Amino acid sequence: MASISVLTRTVLLHLVLSVGILRGEDTVPACDSPIYCQGDLLDIIQRMRLFNDSKTFVDMSLKQSPEEVLSAFNNLSKPISEAQGRKFVGDHFSGPGDEFQPWKPTDLPRMPAIMNHIKDPLLRGFAWDLCRTWKDLGRKIKIDVKLNPDRYSLVYLPNPFIVPGGRFRETYYWDTYWVVKGLLLCEMTDTVKGMLENFAFMIERFGFIPNGGRVYYSRRSQPPFFIPMMYDYYKATKNLTFVQSHLPAMEAEYDFWMTNRSVSVQRGDVTHILNRYASSVNSPRPESYSEDLKTASSTNNSSARRQLYQNLVSAAESGWDFSSRWFSRDPGTNLTLDTTRTTNILPVDLNSVLCMNEHILSELFNLTGNQEKGKNYSKNWQRRQTAIFNVLWNPTKRVWQDLDIAANSHRDYFYASNILPLFASCTGRNETQTEKSVLTYLQNLGVLQFAGGFPTSLETTGQQWDLPNGWPPLQHMAIWGMSQSQNQQLKAEAFSLANKSIVSNWIAWNRSRNMYEKYSTNISGEGGSGGEYGVQEGFGWSNGVVLELLSMYGDRLSVSPQCHHTSSAHAASRTRLFYHISPLVLCFVCLLFYL
Repeated sequence: MASISVLTRTVLLHLVLSVGILRGEDTVPACDSPIYCQGDLLDIIQRMRLFNDSKTFVDMSLKQSPEEVLSAFNNLSKPISEAQGRKFVGDHFSGPGDEFQPWKPTDLPRMPAIMNHIKDPLLRGFAWDLCRTWKDLGRKIKIDVKLNPDRYSLVYLPNPFIVPGGRFRETYYWDTYWVVKGLLLCEMTDTVKGMLENFAFMIERFGFIPNGGRVYYSRRSQPPFFIPMMYDYYKATKNLTFVQSHLPAMEAEYDFWMTNRSVSVQRGDVTHILNRYASSVNSPRPESYSEDLKTASSTNNSSARRQLYQNLVSAAESGWDFSSRWFSRDPGTNLTLDTTRTTNILPVDLNSVLCMNEHILSELFNLTGNQEKGKNYSKNWQRRQTAIFNVLWNPTKRVWQDLDIAANSHRDYFYASNILPLFASCTGRNETQTEKSVLTYLQNLGVLQFAGGFPTSLETTGQQWDLPNGWPPLQHMAIWGMSQSQNQQLKAEAFSLANKSIVSNWIAWNRSRNMYEKYSTNISGEGGSGGEYGVQEGFGWSNGVVLELLSMYGDRLSVSPQCHHTSSAHAASRTRLFYHISPLVLCFVCLLFYL
């Protein structure tokens, strides 16, 4: 583990960068690499749009040293034509994808215990298919990435890992929370242990866990789920020794957020400390370079352009890239990407997750005999619950909402994140009344009635974290939070949403043998839409969420035509299912499982 001095220097660097950029000062690139994060080579090649996806170029590896590649680029005759650029890239870059060597996890047992919990044979087969899919998503980094790191944008990690899939070839921070949940349900604890060690390795190097495993992600993070991942691993394995050895890494990750992403909010005589997304980077994202240039094209002032870039990068840090959730709602403004103002918003979900982190740290320190630290984190947990209620609870709408920092007012719009204090068990007030209020809020908006599950928002903007998309991590957090309620109707709605989500995933799987990154909430079984890239297949967190929902409700859920024991509330979902898939085919598949 890194020394305290190394971690302190790293955190201080991020603090200095953050303070400077929030004042609109110097340009801060995504990393120091003169090829992958800044400079003429990146700018000229990405402006040529040689590839359909900007990420393709910055995921490629160098055939020579950076000095040799830059020298060859500088020797090109100017202006550089597209043909020259294409030949240059072919001569000096390879991949992407050649940074990895073949690897498949070997710790999948013949029959994970979750299979015995799933009543429906079709869903049991579905779960087993998903457990086997982890082998297709396994990656191991070649040793040359460690020996020659400046020839790659990929960050070397010592252990193999599971990737999301599609264009997401590397490890990602918050995706891994649901991947870990799925792996643990498939009883692949060795794979999980290695992935957690990788994150500890990243904390040692960077002082926090970056957005993903590329150098161009190294100055932004994602929602902080490392501590809950560790806790899930402990609950599954009871390996307290391993968890205890990584408590310094967990504290370093927590301290990063408290040092670099905190905001003071005054309510009466009390000063509350809450957190926001606020990367220091204020230049185009290398993996979405041409897209960011286009978004900022109508912004002529250089300071305003840097501020917009910072807000776009910070939205990427939130995981919600992009959404009307981060757009300006000032009178006369349109719901467009160039009004993104992420750093000016205190998010409900980030503070809910940090609240959960504080509770877990308290419990883990108590378990390992450090009662003093356990007590300190318990106080932090209690203080944050109070802050979430006093600052983020809207007493008029009787639900939590993001806070506009500049206006000091709630952003009164529906987003799935509004109810995530239920997921984190950080409601901060009388639970019975809170749960009743949340249920009424959801019912009045009609967001429990969508065919494909829980919508991300009610805004139609063309952005992927808006209507009509439903995202597996949001589905899971909403369902889990509602399922833990003491309100029986809210618990029933949790089951209904889980049923819709499972049916939608199962229909899509049977049509295409693919799991999607996101799904339509308008049409069951349809992949999502919108955003900077097409719907991605794989898919890590979707697999994990389905397995988690089956672990919660597998004894009650059914998609088989023979099973008529579910309540009439699920008849509509089954009708939609049979519209798409022949009952004869279903019966045949069922017969195979019974044989």
